[in-house]
Amino acid sequence: MYSSIDQNKLDKAGRFLLDDVVLVSYVSADGSNQNAKSISIRSQVLEINLYESLEGAGLSGNIVVADGQAVVSHLPLTGYERIEFKLYTPGTSRGYDFTAKTGHPMFIYKISNRTPLTPRSQIYVLHFCSREMIDNEMTRVNKTYEGPIDTMVVDIMRTDLDSKKNLIVEETRGLHKFVMPRIKPFN
Repeated sequence: MYSSIDQNKLDKAGRFLLDDVVLVSYVSADGSNQNAKSISIRSQVLEINLYESLEGAGLSGNIVVADGQAVVSHLPLTGYERIEFKLYTPGTSRGYDFTAKTGHPMFIYKISNRTPLTPRSQIYVLHFCSREMIDNEMTRVNKTYEGPIDTMVVDIMRTDLDSKKNLIVEETRGLHKFVMPRIKPFN
C-alpha cells in the first residue's frame, strides 16, 4: 500500500492524499456486533483537520461533510462510531493510518454545526478522537505505585487504558511512590 504512493503529488505544504473515509457503526443492521454497518463518505468530505496538542494527550480532529445521502439517519450516528481513513502528507512516506485493520481507528464523539442546504442535503462537522482519549474520560486509576515513573506510565497505558499502540518511554531514575485516588489516567 505505502509503495504505491506517488510522492510527486505530495510536493508542497498543504498537499495531501486521502484514502477512502468510512464511517462504521458500532452495531450491524441485524443488531449484533458482528459485520458492523459501514458507509463510505470520501466523496462528501469537504475538509479534514487533525490536532495533536503539546499540552494535551491524544489525537483528535474533525471532518466537514456535505451529506446528500442522509448518512446520519442510515447508520445512525449516536456516538462511539468509528471513522477510518488513511492520510498521506508531504515529508512522510508512511502516512497516518486510522483503519481498524492495520492502524488505530478514531471514534466520533460529537456532531456540530448541522446546516440544511436543501430538503435532502445538509452540512455538518464530525468531531473524532482516539480511543485512549475516550477511555481516559471513563476510567479512573485507584492504585498505589512504587518504583520508577516510566514503569508506572507503561502500566497505566497498558492496563487501565488497554492501549495497543507503540509507546516510546524514556527511562527515568529514582524510586517514587504515588497514591492515585480515583484520578484520570492521563493526569
